[in-house]
Amino acid sequence: MVTIAVDAASSFIRDLGSPCTAISLRDGSIIAGSKEGSLICWLASTGKEVWRVSVEGPISDIATSHDHVFVTASSSLYAIDDSDGSIFWKRELEGASDYVLSVEGSIWATSSVYEIEVGDYTESSIWRFNRSGELVKRWVIPERCWFIGPSFGKIILGLGRPRCGILSIDGDDLVHFEIGDGNPIVCGDYTTQDGGSAISILGHSSGAVSWVEGHTEEVKDQNRIGSPWRAPIIEESSAACCILVPGIGSEFITAYENGFIKSNYGWSYDAQSAVSAMAVGPSGDGETRRTYWACAGWRVLVLSSPDTAGDVDNSEAPGGQLILELKHECRLVEPNSEGDTIVLGDERGRIYSINGQFLRRRIEEGGVGINSDKRISVMRERLRKLRE
Repeated sequence: MVTIAVDAASSFIRDLGSPCTAISLRDGSIIAGSKEGSLICWLASTGKEVWRVSVEGPISDIATSHDHVFVTASSSLYAIDDSDGSIFWKRELEGASDYVLSVEGSIWATSSVYEIEVGDYTESSIWRFNRSGELVKRWVIPERCWFIGPSFGKIILGLGRPRCGILSIDGDDLVHFEIGDGNPIVCGDYTTQDGGSAISILGHSSGAVSWVEGHTEEVKDQNRIGSPWRAPIIEESSAACCILVPGIGSEFITAYENGFIKSNYGWSYDAQSAVSAMAVGPSGDGETRRTYWACAGWRVLVLSSPDTAGDVDNSEAPGGQLILELKHECRLVEPNSEGDTIVLGDERGRIYSINGQFLRRRIEEGGVGINSDKRISVMRERLRKLRE
């Protein structure tokens, strides 16, 4: 196992100017947003800046679709031209903005109201706009939404208290379903399959995980969406984040607040500290074609995967082995990947782009020491400032 610094492993480093709060890597472009409201786009291949724009921060979420970038920030929703960063339109939301999703010509956003006296969220809004920015529909509910994603032509949202479960939106209809063990949803992920259908996973505060593939009318009448696999409760620790692994059957991975990471394919790993975010990333060992990256405080743990295609039971395949540890000087957040590249943001506002081939060369150097990495990082920082 090799240990190196994030700076030394990065193909290039860029700066937002304040803590990174959202990041997207799609179609060869990195788009990152900050606590202060900076939104910057770079080419993933070279790190060249394409555009930047400032809005009222913090930036909560980023969604891209065709020639648009949709951003929730502070109490607003923005539609931005992905070619030059100009703002097409801005719409005010009620409360603090949360998530944004673009599906089939509709722009979905959620916002929530937090009452300090109560110490909890007391109201949320679900917003549906068309691409021109016209409000199509708004729903007001008593729960905060902790997940939004597509599901077989519908939109589903994972709810906190009081109702928990999920909401399914089909047209103007808003239908509530119980799911899993009935505890609050705290995280989720979705992936789009061949043919356009989407599947989702939802993590509960109990540590359980629910798998959602849609529902039949018969199940709908019973007011329940089935969960064919549920993670056991690990020391009653809440799920912290979960990811679906594209292209590997139906594997999904859950990280818990106590640092335990578990795959439904049978492997597990103890990070020994809380994991805040995960992503599927490039390989760095020359053998494993993909890896799982977990941000655990000031470290990134790179774990091996079974790396098999098809809907196959891989319970005995190797996976969850620590093959690389990236160390850093502050907390890392918001990993996102595409192809052979993964990008990471940190609480200082730095953006790190790590390419699989570049990373492999660093690993083949034979475990570069952290002190050496720091010297390299200092030199690269000086060069970056000179270029500015």
